[in-house]
Amino acid sequence: MKPSRVVSYGAGVVALLLLGGGLARANQEAEDLKRQIESQRAAVADLERVDDRRMVTDEITLLRSWLDEVWAQYSKEEYKKVREVVDRCIAQAELIRQKITAAKMTAYANDREGQVRATRDKIERTKKSLLDAQSTKKALEMTNK
Repeated sequence: MKPSRVVSYGAGVVALLLLGGGLARANQEAEDLKRQIESQRAAVADLERVDDRRMVTDEITLLRSWLDEVWAQYSKEEYKKVREVVDRCIAQAELIRQKITAAKMTAYANDREGQVRATRDKIERTKKSLLDAQSTKKALEMTNK
């Protein structure tokens, strides 16, 4: 075999390896995107379960529509658009979690505020009863003298 053929065969092998590596990387990216889409779909079900007060149903519906959109783009192998929409879905899911937490904390604060109001009312009623009892006692002491 001539040295020039060995070099050309070697260059061909290197080119195939580089192309094969690029294909492997693209396939790996596609699998990674598919995994992220599936995990986001699973997260939607968890978000619905956590949203027991149904405060963010519109946002969850929007997230579902984005996931349907991203699946259609994945099927068309538009991976750049898929990456953008997946990133948007991740941010939307985080926003939903924060809104759920805020709604629960607001409800908790309102409950606690209601308890404080009830306790203050009870204290005022007790003070009034005590003052009434003291004035009744003074009146009885005055009549007994």
